[in-house]
Amino acid sequence: MNNFRVLTILLFFAIAGCSQYIKDTGATIKEAYSGLPDTHMTKDEVEALPYASIYARVNNGPRVFMVLAFAEINTDTGNTRLKWLSSDGAMIATENGRVVKTLHLPNYNLLNVTTSESYYQPKAESDSWKISYDWQPGYHLQQEASVQSSVVGKEFLTSLIWQKNTKKVTEIITPDKNNQSYPNTFWVDEQGKVVKSIQWAIPEHLMIELEILKPYIG
Repeated sequence: MNNFRVLTILLFFAIAGCSQYIKDTGATIKEAYSGLPDTHMTKDEVEALPYASIYARVNNGPRVFMVLAFAEINTDTGNTRLKWLSSDGAMIATENGRVVKTLHLPNYNLLNVTTSESYYQPKAESDSWKISYDWQPGYHLQQEASVQSSVVGKEFLTSLIWQKNTKKVTEIITPDKNNQSYPNTFWVDEQGKVVKSIQWAIPEHLMIELEILKPYIG
């Protein structure tokens, strides 16, 4: 059996096991829209799972549990792209903590995001830059916006299996087509990793909250 086939089989079983586990432990993305309560994991459950994991909340809906299905290098940016998966196949992709793509969310999906700063890392100092969104439904391509970022303070955060000192970074997103602004908030730890965020993946339409439970170690 060649190496490619072995890898494919192993990947299939890994994803199948991952999907079954999250199906057993919490609501799916689509189920969350039907009014189910927040998913609550225990410390033991998170630590026992061999995958990195997050809590996610879409457009102020109930919180759901997602696990890391893929980690791959984006050759366009040089960043590691993490693809977080729910049991019903919904996917949220992040690079340096920023949502860069979504798939199979119920109403809106981000196809691509590009910025004038290719590393996508929330800035630890005041700055202004540009961002562009491609999204569906419809053919919304290169919807540009201006971003003003700043550090607004420090916060000590506690999650299920970690406690961290963080910098709180805010970004004010102003689409070129109107004057309405949308705030992003990132909590960045002392190693420069985003451990929590509230961000407009698509200004006005798609807001996603993420909290790292078990961090990815690459």
